[in-house]
Amino acid sequence: MMMTKEEAKVAVHAELRSRKLTKPLGSADLLIFCKEMGKRLEFRTQTEAQSDIKAWTEKWEALWLR
Repeated sequence: MMMTKEEAKVAVHAELRSRKLTKPLGSADLLIFCKEMGKRLEFRTQTEAQSDIKAWTEKWEALWLR
């Protein structure tokens, strides 16, 4: 079953919290994270998945880690 974008965003934020990050992900780690989450969540395309996950991750990091 495909998640809504809001449900996927909540799942991404939950995963970020569970990793107990103390600083923003580096470029390589961010790409790996986006790919991992894109495989776990159902999106129409991987391009859409990575784009959305990257944006949600960067906003979460800006709010919680800076």
